[in-house]
Amino acid sequence: MPWRALLGDVLLDGESWSALTSMTRLRRCRAGDLVWQRGEAAVAMRALCEGKVVARGPLTGPLWLDLHTAWLEGRYEDDVRVGSGSALLMEWPMSVAAMWLRSQPLVLEALVRAVSAQMRDAQDAIHALTTQDATGRVAAWLLTQAGAASELRLAERKRDVAAQLSISPETFSRALRQLADRGVLAVQGYRIVLLDRVALLALARCR
Repeated sequence: MPWRALLGDVLLDGESWSALTSMTRLRRCRAGDLVWQRGEAAVAMRALCEGKVVARGPLTGPLWLDLHTAWLEGRYEDDVRVGSGSALLMEWPMSVAAMWLRSQPLVLEALVRAVSAQMRDAQDAIHALTTQDATGRVAAWLLTQAGAASELRLAERKRDVAAQLSISPETFSRALRQLADRGVLAVQGYRIVLLDRVALLALARCR
């Protein structure tokens, strides 16, 4: 269990770690399996320990998939599926977690930090949608997907990527062509090579 990636440097005694581990459930899923479906009641905090899933965009573990919905006793708004050959998922049922966390302020603080980070990312995404044009959104998406690498491979259909960016598939394809014409990137089938990261960053920051 990748607790360090999920909770940070939380200091717990052996008994507390054992209690935490005993409360969680691990589930191995295969490519295409549903992690959860739209409308399903959220009864547990869920994390991706390894592998990749596709929600509104691709997510690679280890990371928390959803923390807030279970605390709000809500229902999931979107389907989430496994996007890699397999994925290892962790579920922490609220029926046992809520009571235990009352006596574990350090773990609770780590969860609050994790939720805060998710809310910050959501706020950044909303900000991008309201301040960036289509090319800027595509540039920001490319940089995020590539990370430190100089190239990336499209693992999703273009229409799914376009939906994440709130643009049409045609607009997404046109933005890629325009960036390629500028010499900022090269598109070779599903492979995209980033030729000028500085130019992409400037476009991503442009309002």
